[in-house]
Amino acid sequence: MTDIFTLEACAFNAWPAQKTVFHEGWVLRLAGGYTKRANSANAWQPTASFDSVRSYIESLYRRQGLPVIFRLTPLAGDAPGRQLEAAGYERVDPTEVMTLGLGNLKESQGTVTLESLRTQAWGNGFALLSGLDAPRRQHHDTLLDAIVWPVAYATVYREGQPVGYGLAVAEGDWVGLFDLVVAPAWRGRGLGRQLVSALLAWGKRQGARQAYLQVTDSNTSAIGLYHSLGFERRYGYHYRVLM
Repeated sequence: MTDIFTLEACAFNAWPAQKTVFHEGWVLRLAGGYTKRANSANAWQPTASFDSVRSYIESLYRRQGLPVIFRLTPLAGDAPGRQLEAAGYERVDPTEVMTLGLGNLKESQGTVTLESLRTQAWGNGFALLSGLDAPRRQHHDTLLDAIVWPVAYATVYREGQPVGYGLAVAEGDWVGLFDLVVAPAWRGRGLGRQLVSALLAWGKRQGARQAYLQVTDSNTSAIGLYHSLGFERRYGYHYRVLM
């Protein structure tokens, strides 16, 4: 479980919530509703019966005007999933956490720019390709502003135009990849590979020895790309929500 603790901590730091509450070995993250990762209850080191914990979590999120979302990793054990299913919570968005050693990393050729600060052009382009409306864009900006570790904002170009975006966060031995998106018209042409490779190379220059990312099971094309780059599945998680 040590690796899972490490990866979960790195991912929490790289994708920070606006507010965090600790209760009986659970980490409750709140960020105005933008992304389930930053607005869910996560088992860390459960110490109490799940019935009492669940009641506390449901009350807190409802008081904040947010949907009640549980994010269940192997750290949660089996009981919470069974009890939540019995209570009507549906299992959604199963996700893989994948990792890659950077020892033999080879950077692919391509036109990718990396910036240590988020520019308006990067923010506008990412919001456009990701379909973020104004309120979600504001929450996204707030989340990124809260990252305390070094960040690289990547833009990939084709025919002189920006057609894809991504970012990486480096913390110690690890670099995490987030917000990877390529314009639909340019997908399947190796631009995602260029983005990922450039961000991995940046992470290695920051001193990282391993990389991680999170990808939903339904995104088979991305999983195929990551496997081709050498990423391997480390563990999985899913969410439980009331529909």
